[in-house]
This record gives sequence, structure tokens and C-alpha cells, in this order.
Amino acid sequence: MSGERDRALKLYYKYAAVVLAVLALAVLIVPDILFSLVDDVSARVNGTNIWISFFVFVIWALVTLLRLSATRPGLADWPRPHPLWLGVVWLALCVSYTGFEHGWFAYPEFVYEEDGIFEVGTALALLACAAFFLVSASGRAWRLSRGLSAATVALAVLCLLLFLEEISWGQRIFDWDTPEEISTLNAQQETNLHNMFVGYNQLIRLVIALAISSALLGRQFWLHRLSGMGLGELVPVPATVYFVPFLIFSHTYDELFEEVVGLFLVVYAFNLYGRLSAARANS
Repeated sequence: MSGERDRALKLYYKYAAVVLAVLALAVLIVPDILFSLVDDVSARVNGTNIWISFFVFVIWALVTLLRLSATRPGLADWPRPHPLWLGVVWLALCVSYTGFEHGWFAYPEFVYEEDGIFEVGTALALLACAAFFLVSASGRAWRLSRGLSAATVALAVLCLLLFLEEISWGQRIFDWDTPEEISTLNAQQETNLHNMFVGYNQLIRLVIALAISSALLGRQFWLHRLSGMGLGELVPVPATVYFVPFLIFSHTYDELFEEVVGLFLVVYAFNLYGRLSAARANS
């Protein structure tokens, strides 16, 4: 029975690869197939980057499917998708924001407006992650190893920087004027970096999403490498691989990408705290 399941799963990988290859060939021949999936403004303004993003994804997906056929040939080789509620939350975020963007659903302004519930929630989630990583670094990680503590501090600093970017380094709170040099480069005339790459944002987010996805899919490689350095606890649990499709989908929308990544970081920070406790108790 197990052998049948293994063969069936490998066959699905091949089917997916063939479909992707055919789709890529069709887009090469008739580019309008791809642009029909996006709005007219995006197709006109960011057409080249959308085209590049599509083929970057196709190449990554084909390589990944080839690798999965060797490393995860059967259903038993995939981790159990636990906890399921987390996938439901990510799915709800993706459906909700996509519906908002396309006018499928109507929400009160305070939900998705500038500095609305979701935007403020993302910022607060990043700040909470920074605090939680710092607590972990100064307590449980420090007692396990200095290297692990330093890496956890780095995670705290990263979340703090992302939080400051989200609030435009305080401008969204204190409402100061944007320096002229930054204002001319920034799409929203704000003091931040992530709005300075108009037309390239989606491609940049895709590259980040695929890099994170590759790391999650190649968890065993990183676990082996980091464990040798005493940093194995930093590797997320196996079930985080199910975060990959939501992450890749969310890259198409700036705010959705931030929300999905923010939720992932919150869950990862809490999980790391718990695993550090268990490691400390067993040491």
C-alpha cells in the first residue's frame, strides 16, 4: 500500500511539472494569457516585472518538484499539517484580502484603510515578536548557549526593524514631514524603504517568498548545518512547510504579504520559546 502511495505522489509531481511547463510555453507564445489575470493598470505599468516574476516562479517550482520527487516521494514523507487552525487563519487572510482588492467583499473602512485594523495589527505583531525573541534570548537561549542567544537577539532586531519600517520609523505616529530626498523616491511620500521600489515590489516580495519557501522545504539540510553550530533550535518545526503556498500567494499584495509573514513570525516566536524551554529542561 505504501509503495502505491509513493508512486502516486511522484506521478502528481510530474503532472504538476507538465502543467507548469505547458503554461509557461503558452505565456511565451501569447503573453496576454498572463496579463489577463491582472488588472489593466498593473499590466500596463508593471507588465515586464509581472512577466519576469511568473518565469522566476515557474523555474523555482520545476526545480522544487524535481527535488521533492527525490526527497518526499510519498505522503508519509510529509509532516502532519498541525495545527490545522493556523492554515485556516492564513487561508482566511488570503481570501479576505483578495476579496477586498477585487471588490468581492465589502468591509468597513477601518478594516483595510491606511492605519486600519490589519495594518496596525501587523505592526503590533512585529513589535510583540521583537519583545518575545528578546525575552527568549536573555533567558532560555542564554542558558543553553551564547551563540543561540545571539541569534535570537538578531531575530529580535530584525522584527524591530520590520516594525519601524511598518510605522515609517515613527512618522505614522508623530506625523513629521518626509525629507524631500526620500519623498521624491517614495511612492507614498513616507519615511520608509519598502515603498521606494515602485514597480519592483512584487518581484522583490516573490524572491523573498521563494527564498523562505526553499528554506522551509529544505528543513533537514538547515537542521543538520545549524545543529552542528549549536543553533538547531532555530529551525522551525516540520509542519511550517504548509506555510509555503500561503506565503507565495500573498506576495502578489503588499499588505497581505506583511500580514501573512507577521502571523508566521508570531507563531514561530511562541513556538521557539516553548522549544527552548523543553531543550533547557532536557539539558
